[in-house]
Amino acid sequence: MLKEKLNKLFCVLCALTVLLSQTSAAVRADDISGKTAGMYAYVLNDFMERYGSVTYEHCGEEFDNPDGINLGGVYYSDVIDFDNNGNSYLVIFTLNSVTHTAQAHVWSYNETLDEPIEIAKLSKSYAGLPPDMSGEFYIGYNAEKRYISYKEHQGDELVTNEYYTVIDNDAFMYVNPPKNVDETGVMAFNSVHFHSGVDISDYNRQLDDFFTNLKNVSADSVTLPDMAERLRTADEECVEKVLSKAVSYRDFDISRFSSMDQYRSALEQTENSDKFYLITNMYNLGDEIYYVRFSTDRSFYNYTLLRRSNDAENGYQILKVRTDCIPLSDRELEQIKEQYSRNPLLLKKASGKIKADKGTDSFLDKLNLPHIDVAKPIDTKWRLPAALIGGGVGLGLIIVLWFVLLSEKDE
Repeated sequence: MLKEKLNKLFCVLCALTVLLSQTSAAVRADDISGKTAGMYAYVLNDFMERYGSVTYEHCGEEFDNPDGINLGGVYYSDVIDFDNNGNSYLVIFTLNSVTHTAQAHVWSYNETLDEPIEIAKLSKSYAGLPPDMSGEFYIGYNAEKRYISYKEHQGDELVTNEYYTVIDNDAFMYVNPPKNVDETGVMAFNSVHFHSGVDISDYNRQLDDFFTNLKNVSADSVTLPDMAERLRTADEECVEKVLSKAVSYRDFDISRFSSMDQYRSALEQTENSDKFYLITNMYNLGDEIYYVRFSTDRSFYNYTLLRRSNDAENGYQILKVRTDCIPLSDRELEQIKEQYSRNPLLLKKASGKIKADKGTDSFLDKLNLPHIDVAKPIDTKWRLPAALIGGGVGLGLIIVLWFVLLSEKDE
């Protein structure tokens, strides 16, 4: 009777432990953090501004030229988790019209240097391949890794089969091709023909969508309370007046000036003819410094850093402005607030705080209940260790249960 109860107890404990380990393991960090997404967006933006992009007018078109293909620009980009561990890299496929090569650039965000770095560039000549041969780039994956592969076919015969991957920010080429790899074609080419494995129609819409997604990830990483919809009418009008002026700048930064005269003179120089449209988000960084995102008639992502001060025109001092830009991430905001708080040209902060419009207060807000901070049950950095520990404990309990059942059977 006692053994039967022990058996049931062990079964319950094992089931709970396995459930805990599975739940913990399933909760993983995002594939890419907000700051990493922002940094990768800057890299991709630089490539597109420098080289342009390769496009089709219609889906499924191909480039053919008996005198030789001469294509150039950014072709395709993606974020690839080569290590299959949540550490994602930026991959940009380009065509170089100067060197007549198809290239795959691999970038990583270096935490130590706090900047993105290029860790590999694969270049394959399309001008050097005769019409009876084909060079092909693929993205491959299996249960262990992710890969970039390059193949050359002469007719139906495979004559080159190369696989590349990244391990801890270092690129490697395989001596022997990995097994069980599923592959998706990116591009195929030779000296007179180019075929796309991805849709690059509509001015390469997929590339634009990917770039927009990087900006969205950076913008959405901010977890501070958004006060844009809760501003009092008077405060909203003051902010809008400041933004109507801020939209005139493409890239303004108070940290570039050493005197108040230089700063005020720079404020008189306008660069844009854009029109302010709408406040999209507003965040209080503390010390009366605010990060405000706004839209214009030309772009959705624009931002300014403001200091609320009684000594400033319309009540806010402009510290920084970027229009048609990549929004700041949560980690960048933490750094930027400290940086601008120490600026010697910073005006004295206004007394008091911006209050929310009473008309937008919720029922619970009106009750004026005390705010309670609820701690997360498991910090994200401990989720994987918790899963491993839970799995180990579960395995141990299963072994003990097996011995108990075995001894009962022997009796």
